[in-house]
Amino acid sequence: MARAQANPGISWRDLTPQPLILLSGSEQYLASRAFELLRAQAASREDIAHTRLNAQSYEPGELLLATSASLFSTANLVEIHDLASMNEYFLKDALAYLKSPAPENVLIMHHSGGTRGKKLLDAIKAAGAVIVNCQPVKKDAEKIEFVTAEIKAAKRRITNDAVKALVAAVGNSLAELGSSCSQLIQDTTGTIDQDVVDKYYGGRVEVTAFKVADAAIAGNAQVALRTLRHALSTGTDPIPIVATLAMKVRQLAKVLGVNEPAAVLASQLGMAPWQVQQAQQQARGWKRSDLAACVETIAQTDRMVKGGGRSPGYALERAILFIAGKAPRH
Repeated sequence: MARAQANPGISWRDLTPQPLILLSGSEQYLASRAFELLRAQAASREDIAHTRLNAQSYEPGELLLATSASLFSTANLVEIHDLASMNEYFLKDALAYLKSPAPENVLIMHHSGGTRGKKLLDAIKAAGAVIVNCQPVKKDAEKIEFVTAEIKAAKRRITNDAVKALVAAVGNSLAELGSSCSQLIQDTTGTIDQDVVDKYYGGRVEVTAFKVADAAIAGNAQVALRTLRHALSTGTDPIPIVATLAMKVRQLAKVLGVNEPAAVLASQLGMAPWQVQQAQQQARGWKRSDLAACVETIAQTDRMVKGGGRSPGYALERAILFIAGKAPRH
């Protein structure tokens, strides 16, 4: 398993039909895109048969049948799902097949992780399988890269601000992020900018929270309060807004007075480079003592919105006014 981590493999986007393919990682969405891509590529051939097998519920002989030539096909595309939960029947038949895999076939297998099946994984790699990276996408920089690639693959353009806004709005789930990219591609024309993203996803609590925080930090109390009141009136939970305020103020404190390049600071602070650049811009003119006071105010507000006060909305408004009042006047 250590080898798989050291060499995560190619992107699913670069996948082409090969005799042996191993999808390695627990991100089901990436694995599903890889399966989908190969199905589409195989659909252009009339001489290839398609079979889907489940390694957990596998019956003896199914793999031999799926990989054998027939009267109607000279090659086979065989999908193997749930490799991490394989039974002993599948292990035995798969090890036998790997001793002499048919070069005309495409055998694509997904292993989501864990130690089960290590013997088979070692055999798959020793047989020269193409390894496809299906590890979870957690960092914002990776999500930004994913969105950019999705839009580019559709021969469309998207602005940097729009990419960041989309990741902020729907970036918790890669499947939802991919679906959102598809929606924007299908429902819009021309360059996708931040206004377009806001039109479709601006009502999301994540987007609202960032708008409130950014306005407060910039000293624009009116915009922050107007956005907050609209969000609360439509049922938005105040807790994520407080959490975003806290995160943004902490980011400012981290970069304040530090002159190192964003790329260097990003790895040290666990932030994406664009987050560092934005925080550095927003931190200009702030005093460390004022940021400390804002952190204390946000901590008090957090307690109040979680049951320590009668009116979470009022507590949030007070915090926003306090932060906006401390913001430097440029």
